[in-house]
Amino acid sequence: MNVLLSAYACNPRHGGEGGNGFHWAWEHAQQGHEVWCLTTEFERADLDSYLAEHAHAPIAQRLHVVYVAVAAWVQFLYRWQFGVYVHYLVWQHMAWRRARQLDRAVDFDLVHHATYGSLQMGSELWRLGKPLIFGPVGGGQQAPKAFRRYMPGWFKTETMRDAIGGLLMTLSPNARQTVRHAALVLAGNRETAALARRLGAQRVELFLDTGLPESFYGRQYVERRPGPELRLLWLARLYPRKALPLVLEALAQVAPAVRFHLTVIGDGPMGPLVPGWIAQYGLTDRVTWRGEVPWPLIQGEMLAHDVFLFGSLRDSFASQFLEAMACGLPIITLNHQGARDFIPDSAAIKVPVTTPEVTSAALARAVEQLAAAPLRRAAMGRAGYEYALTQTWPARAARFRTLLAALPLRLPQPEPLPTRMPAPTPAPDPAMLAAS
Repeated sequence: MNVLLSAYACNPRHGGEGGNGFHWAWEHAQQGHEVWCLTTEFERADLDSYLAEHAHAPIAQRLHVVYVAVAAWVQFLYRWQFGVYVHYLVWQHMAWRRARQLDRAVDFDLVHHATYGSLQMGSELWRLGKPLIFGPVGGGQQAPKAFRRYMPGWFKTETMRDAIGGLLMTLSPNARQTVRHAALVLAGNRETAALARRLGAQRVELFLDTGLPESFYGRQYVERRPGPELRLLWLARLYPRKALPLVLEALAQVAPAVRFHLTVIGDGPMGPLVPGWIAQYGLTDRVTWRGEVPWPLIQGEMLAHDVFLFGSLRDSFASQFLEAMACGLPIITLNHQGARDFIPDSAAIKVPVTTPEVTSAALARAVEQLAAAPLRRAAMGRAGYEYALTQTWPARAARFRTLLAALPLRLPQPEPLPTRMPAPTPAPDPAMLAAS
């Protein structure tokens, strides 16, 4: 089968969106399909070097990377946030024009839009008139306004985001036309699924928007020995929506008799504010900010802690959750968006998102409960590990095939390749450290 993949972000050596884009391309080729992957010039160095290293592998030989360039003035605008939107929209149009040319020569059987995973931005590839799989995508989720005090720059990051998303869906027909023409929309949470249906999608399935290579998982569940204090981990890029102050406020309410220490890993726009936040909540002796840690070292960091504590106020699904479960870490988080939909209840304490006072207090009580229950932590960690095993890239590709087979499409069957290539080895990604 000839597959056209749209992967604006596509990098074999990164996590986040770039890793997702590449893994979709790799898994389609692994199934024996001929894959044409449309991507940007941003990824050329890593993609070219990786494919050169595997040039003799059957999978790599089935993967044809097509770099789509934009005008110099569009590239220049990319340095500003509004320019990122402009770059992506212009790139999509150029990608469609290139796809139209390719289709005349190749005659694609299936089109898959993988990255960016944004419902509001849509995909111009619906215009090809071929069976289109759109996603996994997010975009329906919003940060709860009652919690705006935890998110510096609310107007810039949330009000403007919501306004731009609304304008795109109102003024541009692309999002609506994409979901209406898609044979299947894969949604990263219930909010996005509901929005896709309101826009006219005929078939929508919940589908986790992130995965991990098999090499990330240990051969077996790692038993942790309880220590004298509960070792908590917070890990993310320091963006406002990740709401680190909410977690710090909760920890300030934990009973004094409970011994704990929080390690904060990550850097970003909010980095300069972190020391002040730690001091503000009286946690100088109980919180250590480590800054940025390369992604290949994240597994070791997670294995060195007892609980993953995270309270992002807006995420389709944070990839850190899957990484934590793959390392057998029990989770304390908020019961909304992708975390509510995909993290098993047996693997986490998910507190209600009601008011700041109630939610922060509930996070504090969850810390107290797990500090006193090492056996419960072990059971939660094992449950999370078992779930994470269902989200390896081969497992995700298998579910994709199952969903595809259930569609009323007549597609040629590929010849499976006899062997599987090792999963791509990721490298540090400063811009997308454990990104969501």
